[in-house]
Amino acid sequence: MPFRADAVAHPIIGRAPHLRRLDRLATGLRGGRGGVTVLTGEPGIGKSALLTRLLGRARDVTILATSGLESETSLPFAALGDLLRPLLPRLANLPGPQADALGAALTLTRPDGPAAPYAVCMATLTMLTAAADRQPVLVVVDDAGWIDHPSLAALLFAARRIENDAVAMVFAARDPVPPEFLAAGVEVLHLDGLSLAAGGDLLEVLRPGRVDPEVRTGLWSATGGNPLALTQLCGVLTDDQLAGAVALPDPLPLGAGLRDAFAARLAPLPQETRTALLTVALSATPDVGTLTAALDTVGVGSQALAAATCAELLAYRGTRVTLTHPLLRAAVRHAATPVDRRRVYDALAATSEGETRAWYRAAELTGTDEAAANELENAADGMRRRAGFAAAARAMHRAAELTGDRGTRVRRLVVAANDAQVCGHLPEASSWLGEALPAAEDPALRADVALAYGWVLNRCGAPATAQQVLSRAARQVLATDPHRAAALWCAAVNPALTEGRVREAVSYADRAVALLTGTGTIVATPALAPARILLAEALVVRGRVAEGQRLFDEERDFLDGLDPLDDAEDLAMVGLTRLWLDQPDRARATLTAVTEATRRAGALGPLSRALVFTAMLRHTTGDWLIGYAEADEALRLARELRDVSTTGLALVVLGRYAASLGRLTEADIHLAEAARIAGPSGVAGLTVFHGSALGLRHLAAGDAADAVASLEAVREFADRSGAQNPVMASWSADLVEAYRLTGDLDRAREQLEALERSSTLPSVCAAVAAQRGALTTDPDEAEIWFRQALDGYAHQPFARARATFAHGELLTRHGLHTRATPLLVDAMSTFRRLGAEPFCARTAALLSAAGERPNPDPALVLASLTPRELQVARAVADGLSNPEAAAALFVSRKTVETHLSSAYRKLGVRSRTQLVRYLAGTGISGSSPTAERPAEVSGFQHPRDLPEATVRRSRRR
Repeated sequence: MPFRADAVAHPIIGRAPHLRRLDRLATGLRGGRGGVTVLTGEPGIGKSALLTRLLGRARDVTILATSGLESETSLPFAALGDLLRPLLPRLANLPGPQADALGAALTLTRPDGPAAPYAVCMATLTMLTAAADRQPVLVVVDDAGWIDHPSLAALLFAARRIENDAVAMVFAARDPVPPEFLAAGVEVLHLDGLSLAAGGDLLEVLRPGRVDPEVRTGLWSATGGNPLALTQLCGVLTDDQLAGAVALPDPLPLGAGLRDAFAARLAPLPQETRTALLTVALSATPDVGTLTAALDTVGVGSQALAAATCAELLAYRGTRVTLTHPLLRAAVRHAATPVDRRRVYDALAATSEGETRAWYRAAELTGTDEAAANELENAADGMRRRAGFAAAARAMHRAAELTGDRGTRVRRLVVAANDAQVCGHLPEASSWLGEALPAAEDPALRADVALAYGWVLNRCGAPATAQQVLSRAARQVLATDPHRAAALWCAAVNPALTEGRVREAVSYADRAVALLTGTGTIVATPALAPARILLAEALVVRGRVAEGQRLFDEERDFLDGLDPLDDAEDLAMVGLTRLWLDQPDRARATLTAVTEATRRAGALGPLSRALVFTAMLRHTTGDWLIGYAEADEALRLARELRDVSTTGLALVVLGRYAASLGRLTEADIHLAEAARIAGPSGVAGLTVFHGSALGLRHLAAGDAADAVASLEAVREFADRSGAQNPVMASWSADLVEAYRLTGDLDRAREQLEALERSSTLPSVCAAVAAQRGALTTDPDEAEIWFRQALDGYAHQPFARARATFAHGELLTRHGLHTRATPLLVDAMSTFRRLGAEPFCARTAALLSAAGERPNPDPALVLASLTPRELQVARAVADGLSNPEAAAALFVSRKTVETHLSSAYRKLGVRSRTQLVRYLAGTGISGSSPTAERPAEVSGFQHPRDLPEATVRRSRRR
């Protein structure tokens, strides 16, 4: 509903720090800088007064303001529609998919095709930033905890991306701080009660010269310095009470008592007037016409509204009517009987339609009501078509609460959970599926619920619980429905890998394949091929790479038929497995296809995972700056989606990059957060990657002993878990190096023998050869080993450069500087191109000792670009316009312009042509994010009915 200005007739007292912060925000807005602030505190603490002052002082800005209304929380995009109403004449200027999505969301147009939740978010961002190009925009949202979830999600999506645009957003919300704001990482300013001095100043303004000092202290203590409570008390206490001549009432009319004080104003009113006030309090709209129709239905004439207005309990603003005080709503509802409230809700329902009618019918119902539940389910269908998945989830959950039949109730809970998944509300999805599972009586239904529940639990960072749920369900249907059992065993594979229980993952996949194969003769079932691919992936992690490769080869036709969007989750894991099979070119092709398809479709869940897998690949193949930027984007998306496991992996990958680049403090921050996610009750499978990255960080810092400690912990975990593929994180070769650097040559050779036995993959053989060369004392013998290593490291420039450096270092120790210098120069060239500063410094020291001075390398300048600057530069260099780059990267156009200008300045270029030449000259290649706008989010299933229990469907979740 429209913003309710606080009628402040006195100066704001005791809020100097908050006023300064809002003034800085306004100053920055006039200077073209954006910002976001959230004011929080208990009711009556002064949030609305601060917002009113901010709006009253705003000059030469476009003001977009709204207030949350508790009765509108179930109406998707209601708040967004109110807020954007002044900008809607320019809706047609948005890019086509964004205009269509926002128009459908606000019920201005009919949905055309599948709903696209992130297209609505991008449309909100584009509309705000486009308006800011004409004039700075100030967005104010009061009672933000009461605005509908889809609107809040769209506004916070924009809020995270307006730092370079003239858009300021100020929210106010009651305590506790809504979790959406905490997750968004925006600035939160908490308002405490006024100090005793400030409270006294307020009382002096309200009742000059009449408040006794002892009474003042007593009132301040009793109210906690709440300005509204102090103001209301000044209005109800007599002069004698304030002066201390007459005792104050005990208890004072605070809290419920303050509500009762409002109720006391209602008591003398005629019943018709109280009914009119109740109708306004319960209505989801302040429109006078709608309220008048409801009053006619309930048998109260519109003149009752006039009577409430005369009592100063209602206020008209054009064609809208609102209560004059926020506490009146609670007082009116509390004073009414359940029968009166039900009568008004029925009248509101009779004069409404669609989603609003459904919520009125369901309001305050207890027990079951199938008609109301059916109406809510139908309303949820409309919400879903408009991309209001959060509202649809709430509607379906409420429908489930009103449902008597257990099977129907379970189905509605599952659909509610699926809707919650789509909008990133994984905790709610987990809770509702946990509620549905024990209620499912039919074994097949229970298995299908377990299938969905296991997927959500794994994404929430509870892979151990996911395995328990899935394996228990598989055993329960094993005898009666082996097909569903196979689906459940397959679904348990990824949680097992996530938890680091690789032996169990292989066992789960083996059982699924055995069930689908029958007595040994492969049956014609579409579930078998994906089950065999899952088995191949688990075998590769286990270190049984030949068996895994054989299964990949046998299922080549199936793999070739996978769609990079519909089967994005499957293909992303296939790409990562190909990396661990020492097939970087095939891995790149697979992951690039997935990344491009999911980015075009706005499928942010699978996109985040494809990006982090691609970043892992690029660290191996030497595209570090691009990979670092992709890992940074993956982390940002995973955080927004509350995907715990992907967040943890992205942190580890960023930590590895930061360590390699010499940004040790940054590496420590990322790795410390990842360690918390990988804790005993979390995503333990991260341990291998985390420990390996930590070991590399210590090697980069020259702390070989600390590297040994970190990498030995990885070895112990790998032995326990069965994660024996040495290509996964390269920890084994680093441990050999760490032992060598600490002088523990016996343990270095022992670890080297173990590495050699572990695999015959080319990169492993190259690592063995490099470490043998480094351990030998004969320069000529070392030459043979290092040549073998360089042959095996053809596609791994960092590993190749480290081997070359180790060879040059050995020759230097033997005084063979003439032979060492070319090797060190070659290693330096690669380290510089990668931006590997610690390794550059070490190599430069050896070259200086030999009398060589390395020449500067322009590629080093690229390392000064931030991840976002590099992504923008690549997108523009690949021919995208600024708006196209903004849509592809899910940021505003102004953000693209800002990062592009910064990149130009750092690189010393002045045009797009020069930028293309510069990036080409430094080896930055590969397709940038594509220009097509988001169309739909995939990677989540949200059908009305339960998913079929097939292996492939379960993995596409």
